[in-house]
Amino acid sequence: MTKQELLQLNAVPEGKEPWLSYDQYVELKRLFGLLPSPFHDDLHADEAYARMHHFLTEVAQLEVSDDKAKIHFNTFVLIRRGYKVEEITQAEYDALRKLMDGIEQPDSDDMTLHETGSHRALYDYLRKGIGVSVEAGRGPAWHRAKQLMAAFERNKASKQN
Repeated sequence: MTKQELLQLNAVPEGKEPWLSYDQYVELKRLFGLLPSPFHDDLHADEAYARMHHFLTEVAQLEVSDDKAKIHFNTFVLIRRGYKVEEITQAEYDALRKLMDGIEQPDSDDMTLHETGSHRALYDYLRKGIGVSVEAGRGPAWHRAKQLMAAFERNKASKQN
């Protein structure tokens, strides 16, 4: 496929900031994991593409036809776009920095989460302290905290300019 052909598949507005919530983003990735190749033709593929099409049109509010290649492409584009990161306060940022200090950076798909330890404390603070959604796991907790901190730093820098 040429670049021009790929661009014709795109229904995601160019330059638009991420608008999906974290929970919607997690659901998008889950549904994407169920999608077979757009070139497969079986009953389960049609069902998976129908669910993904519903998500794209109803949740993400995109105008996407039921063409498998378009569904697959736009799902991938939305995953790459990410999710809208919530704003946190200075106190929450400071607490996250303290929790993240010296903590091991796991892979984003590391779903291990022990009952105690620094990753558990980070996960618990995200869920109970700040009240944001996060998948249970070392990777999701660490990467979610990193996103929240980076967004806070960007917002603070833009206000200073």
